[in-house]
Amino acid sequence: DRLWSGRAVTEAEEILASAPLPHGFEAAAPSKKARVFARSLRQRQAAQSANRAFLPLEMSAIIDLFDDYAGPARQLDRDGLRALLASVGERPDDATLEELFHQADVDSSGAIDLDEFLHASDALLASNPARCILVVGGPGSGKGVLCRRLVDECDVSHVSCGDLLRSEVEADTPLGREVAGIMLRGELVSSALIVTLLRRRMRSFGGRRLLLDGFPRSRDNAIDFEAQCGRPELALHLVCDEEKMLERILRRAQTEGRADDTRKAAVRRIAVYRQQSEPTLEWLRASRVPIVELDSSGSREEMWSGLKAIGRLMRNIVI
Repeated sequence: DRLWSGRAVTEAEEILASAPLPHGFEAAAPSKKARVFARSLRQRQAAQSANRAFLPLEMSAIIDLFDDYAGPARQLDRDGLRALLASVGERPDDATLEELFHQADVDSSGAIDLDEFLHASDALLASNPARCILVVGGPGSGKGVLCRRLVDECDVSHVSCGDLLRSEVEADTPLGREVAGIMLRGELVSSALIVTLLRRRMRSFGGRRLLLDGFPRSRDNAIDFEAQCGRPELALHLVCDEEKMLERILRRAQTEGRADDTRKAAVRRIAVYRQQSEPTLEWLRASRVPIVELDSSGSREEMWSGLKAIGRLMRNIVI
């Protein structure tokens, strides 16, 4: 705003005022610069009101998303905006894209800068999370433990695919009754079903960085997720000994009483994970999704220390 001349600011303020323009001002029409500035102020004020749901800490995911697709000048052109929207599962047609671009480009410069993007983020992201991190690992590998700590200490949000399915079962919906039988047998719920449920839940976390715990569970999951929700930012792969996973599941059955934590179901779930995990990881690698492997066979603190070590290594270039 400091780049605008005093006359332009004065004219813009008068344009925005609801009272009639002062005598003598009508004879000299406002300059084009003043009109553009007035439009900018109106849209920014509206955007500020729309963005009140975002806390300052939540902006980091939105800024990271912008930086991934902005050019060297740190601005989005139309192709950059199209690629950015595809990354969160939105694929507008040409007319809709042009409308979105025009709404965000408040100074009509032909590019969207960071400030403009932040103010238009509610409309552009359409309730989608800004970034998704997959947390992949076998049953009992420690996914939930890691996610809870990341939520507590790193200002991210979390959706557990297992909890999502169990909620449907507890609600005793027709879908939930179908899911209950599948889970008790230790089998995988169909990809189309789980991705549809997941996308519906993800819309509760617009603009956030979101951990998806226990997903994808198969190569089909990964393909369907990218088609509906966009490309993940990162995958955390928890590597754990199968005996340790079984031990943890049976101990959890005693403390939490989960219906699907029987020995027979646990052995079956581990076998299904063993069969599905490598094709899933291969697909993630082929799609250029970065994968970070963490040894989760040890204690919770050992797993957390391994993740912190990566953070310390990269600290100087990500701050």
